[in-house]
Amino acid sequence: MQTPAASFYIDPVRLAREHETVFARSWQLVGHAEQLKNSGDYFTTRLGREPLLFVNDNGTLRGFFNVCRHRAGPVAQGCGNARRLSCRYHGWTYDLSGQLLRATEMEGASGFDPTKISLQTLPVHRFGPLLFAALDSATPSFDEFFPGVTERCAPLELERMRYVTTRTYPVSANWKVYVDNFLEGYHIPLVHPGLNREIDYRQYVTEQAERYVLQYAPVRDGTASLYKGGFGDGQAWYYWLFPNIMLNIYEGQLQTNVVIPVDVNQTIVRFDWFSYDPAPEPETDERWRELAHFSEEVQAEDARICEAVQVNLGSRAYRSGPYSPKRESGVQLFHGLMDAERG
Repeated sequence: MQTPAASFYIDPVRLAREHETVFARSWQLVGHAEQLKNSGDYFTTRLGREPLLFVNDNGTLRGFFNVCRHRAGPVAQGCGNARRLSCRYHGWTYDLSGQLLRATEMEGASGFDPTKISLQTLPVHRFGPLLFAALDSATPSFDEFFPGVTERCAPLELERMRYVTTRTYPVSANWKVYVDNFLEGYHIPLVHPGLNREIDYRQYVTEQAERYVLQYAPVRDGTASLYKGGFGDGQAWYYWLFPNIMLNIYEGQLQTNVVIPVDVNQTIVRFDWFSYDPAPEPETDERWRELAHFSEEVQAEDARICEAVQVNLGSRAYRSGPYSPKRESGVQLFHGLMDAERG
């Protein structure tokens, strides 16, 4: 098996197909548990072109398409707390389970039965402090889709994590170029000199599972490392969940990266930070600021190399080539999954 042709990264028709055959059929990170802490809490978001709504219905977390069953108005906007969900177009009102309660001025409408009308649901799963959803109801459950992840992460007690802050970064590259880069430590000595001083690259390990990859490396002996002093005995753990979600776990923190395609040459990477309770104040906690600065330095280095690769993928000189068996097994798994999932 060889690396993909350039069209894998630069064909807009392929990207459009990926939205339906890859993103819609996988578990996507949509928010965090503190957004739905109390009964009646809700928030809205989008996955691609799909408007979504998530609510806490007396302790049950529910997900809906934010589309009224009348004429497609939004039943909620932004975030807040409510006892009912009322469409902002014609006032159709639903309870927190999505069942239609009231539709004004519908007397005499042929075949109209409000008891048979409800918002379209979508599956929701909580993993530690994170909320995932799947657009396609036929998507296997989270634990079936990522077998072993929940058990592997259980000792970390991620449910104790609390949200700290969010930052977003534009990257002028295809989303798959960014994922490729995350899935191998091969580039660390040249692209990340600061990170390379922290970890022992010689002992960098990549483990593969069905739809996820775990990478980890010990801290170098004798270094005053950012990674020391947290859980994991000085280890840095990097999970990738197919197709576009990364979980970076080190120094008592969880950092999530969601890779969001904008178009074939543009990507947004959203970073959310979480920390064990009590969460630090990101503007005043010196240790946290040090960790955030280090993370941003690594992100900037990744963005620069990904953007250079994207330009070169359009060159007539680009050819497919071999994978490094030792360093690029995770990249090869990703490419194989993309070919299988797109049908």
